[in-house]
Formats: sequence, structure tokens, C-alpha cells
Amino acid sequence: MAEWNPNTIDKKVMRIIAIIVVVAAIIGLMVFTMIFQVGVGRAGMVVDPLTGTISDPVLGPTFGLKAPWTTVVTVEYARETLGMWGDGTDKFADYPSIDCFSQDQLEMQVDLMIRWSIDPAKLVSLYESFPSLNWEGKAVASLVREHVRYITKQYTAVQTIELRDVIGQEIEQELINAINEATSLRGAIIEIEVDLRNVALPDRYTTAIEEKLAAQQLKIQAEFEADRVIILANADAEALLIGANATAQQKIIDGQGIRQAI
Repeated sequence: MAEWNPNTIDKKVMRIIAIIVVVAAIIGLMVFTMIFQVGVGRAGMVVDPLTGTISDPVLGPTFGLKAPWTTVVTVEYARETLGMWGDGTDKFADYPSIDCFSQDQLEMQVDLMIRWSIDPAKLVSLYESFPSLNWEGKAVASLVREHVRYITKQYTAVQTIELRDVIGQEIEQELINAINEATSLRGAIIEIEVDLRNVALPDRYTTAIEEKLAAQQLKIQAEFEADRVIILANADAEALLIGANATAQQKIIDGQGIRQAI
């Protein structure tokens, strides 16, 4: 009969404890890899590389479960912005200003801010078109440049100053149509807003235009003042004529009264 050895029992217990710890760690790691979180304003899609399937988007804020071998792709869908101004060094701008030409072939730089949302129902198809999530740079930014240049070619340099609001509205409508019709974007980009921040012309040309506009305003003001003087003069003459007629009429009445009295 084998003798009881406490050291042997302790070793067995330690092995069992070690196995339990390892198993618990593996289970904990698996559970950790299976839980995912989606933040506010973001949508999460579970991508399964084995089956090649993509789940419907889960909108945050929320937690979810997935298989350990799958990955979660999160996308901001609530509101995105695209800033295009300056020389590209501004940390708040995504791209530099858009180089354009006017109808009279004057070079200008257009500054824009574009805002949009993504339709969660079309997010999967958008992700299939852009698995790198780079639709902003690959599609939206290029569409903006193309169509802004098309719009500015319809106006002279002077009109870009005089009709700034009209041009801004036209650019917004043009970009809405272009983005909605872009096949690669799958109609996923919605609620598009465009702010025309600035249209920068060469300094010397801007100065000349401003001086011309100021001269036109002075001319209009002078014409208005001249018309005003003429109107006042006519009014004064009319008043004098009415006064003279009234005086003459009064004298006639007075003369008739005197004859009747005699």
C-alpha cells in the first residue's frame, strides 16, 4: 500500500487550480472579444470573414455580442462635416480651398463647409462600395470640386461678389443632386447642407471691383439726389403757382365785392 504523501496532493491541487485559472482566462478573453460597444451617433456592423456576411447596423449608444472571429466596423452616421478652405494646414479644414475659374477666366479660391448624415438603412451597401470607409475623400470631395468648378464658370468675377447668396444656393442644390445621383454612394448620404464661406479673388482685382462698385453706388446716389432736387424744385414752383393763383383769385373776389358795395 502506497504511503500518503501530502506533497503529491498539493501538487495535484495546484495543477487543478492552474487549469481552472487558464480555462477561466480563456473564457474571459473570449467573452471580452465577443462584447462590443457602439457610441452615440455611431452605427456598428458585424463582419464575418468566414461567411462573408455583414450584419444590419446597430445604432448606438449600445452594447452587442459577436462571434470571436468576427470584427465590428463602426461608422459615424448622425452628422459628418467636410471643410475645404485655406491652404490645407488649418487643423479644422479637411482639404484646401477649391481652385476655380470664373466665366471671364479669372482664377479664384472657393471655401466651403459641407454637412451631411448617413442613412443607416443604406450603410451596408455604402460599406460594400467603400470597405476602407473613405467615401469622403474618394467620392464626396471629388464631386464637390467638380461641381463647384462647373458653377463658378457660369458667372463673371464681378457676379461672384454681387450674387454671392445666389451662387451659394446654386452650389448647394448642385451638390445635393450630384451626391444623390452618384452610383457609388448608393443614396446613403442625406440631409446635405452647404455653406459658401468665401470666394477669394486676387487682391488687386478685388480692390478694383470694390472701387467700381463704390463708384456705381456714388453715381446712383448722385442721380437720386439730382432727381430729389428736381422734385423739390417742381414742388416749390407748384406751390408758388398755387399761391399766385390764390392771390389773384382773392383780388378778383375783393374787386367784385367793392363794385357790389358801390
